[in-house]
Amino acid sequence: MKKIFHVLYRGNKCVQLIAILFILSTQSLVAQNQADTITDQVKDQLFHRLKNFSFGFYIDTYYNYTLGNSVDTSNIIPFSSNCPVQDQIRMNHAALEIYYNADRLRGKLVLQYGDAPNLLASPDAQFIKNLRQANYGFRIFKQLWLDFGYFLNPVGYESSWAVLNQLSTVTTGGYFEPGSLLGCKLTYSFNDKFTIGIMFGNPYSLAYGKNTHSAGVTFLNYKPLKNLSLTYNNFFGNQALIDNDIDNNILYNNLIVSYSPIKPLTITGELDFAGETNSQLPPDTNKVATMFSGFLQVNYKFLKHFAVTARYEFFNDPDGFLSQPYYYDGKIRGLLMNGFTTGCEYKPLDFCYFRAEYRYLAADQGNMVFYGCTSDFFQAITFTTGVRF
Repeated sequence: MKKIFHVLYRGNKCVQLIAILFILSTQSLVAQNQADTITDQVKDQLFHRLKNFSFGFYIDTYYNYTLGNSVDTSNIIPFSSNCPVQDQIRMNHAALEIYYNADRLRGKLVLQYGDAPNLLASPDAQFIKNLRQANYGFRIFKQLWLDFGYFLNPVGYESSWAVLNQLSTVTTGGYFEPGSLLGCKLTYSFNDKFTIGIMFGNPYSLAYGKNTHSAGVTFLNYKPLKNLSLTYNNFFGNQALIDNDIDNNILYNNLIVSYSPIKPLTITGELDFAGETNSQLPPDTNKVATMFSGFLQVNYKFLKHFAVTARYEFFNDPDGFLSQPYYYDGKIRGLLMNGFTTGCEYKPLDFCYFRAEYRYLAADQGNMVFYGCTSDFFQAITFTTGVRF
């Protein structure tokens, strides 16, 4: 009888042990399922946020073969917004792009390195060597956006990024256009054809520098037809140093027209007109100084992967308030420049290009701005290649 009870007792213990193990295993499964659920929620949130991000990379290299520079002691080409070093294989830009676009929030962060940003960074704004854009914005309602941060200035058709242009080199006028702005921007789109906006902040550019005065920009983009676009931008503010008694108020106007009479052909024209108070050359320095510049460009695409482009440019700053005064034969005047550029492009892929172009510039007699300040003329053949994806 005792043996029978002993067996039953041991059996009950085994049953109890099995029951305990079953309960523990069930709890472990429940805990594991809860952990998996939490992990899935984190993943869902992460992927939901990442779907609003886009990323890009941009790299371009170049070689300037300058003609007639045997006496040049400098390797920097004057008034170059990109491809600035001559007779060397160089890197123009290497950049990383990060964009965020959601229904009510957007942002941009573009970091860059290379010859162009290094050259265009003024001594008092070295951060722009590696920072091209850094801003974020909120949609207030419908198509009204308010953005804050570091912005590209909308003035000008050309970009220092060669990939965004039909020709890799930028005009002399493009070099002297106002640069980026650190501040805020308000943009409103009436529809797909009409957008207006205003910016306010501190300007940063090599041509203008940073003088601690704030400046403003207004812009208007209108596309009345699919093959015609009109753009007007202006830049305004006091360009005098903060401790100057006299103000140098500037109004820089920029008009761009782009027209495609047939699909492969694009004609682009730009005209800039600027005036600045208290900036004329002697004898009357209290008068308004003026500047005119612009270009006419024709681009034609053929055989799917090829394109040719021709451009005429001019720049006239008689009082030198944007460039500088030049002395020759007893006369003083600012920079006067004319020139033309022709180039061809081969794009084996949508995100890759190879270009070759010839550029000729002629400054006013006595400006002596080229080849180590020994010549009024400049010639170069520029080869560029780049990828952006």
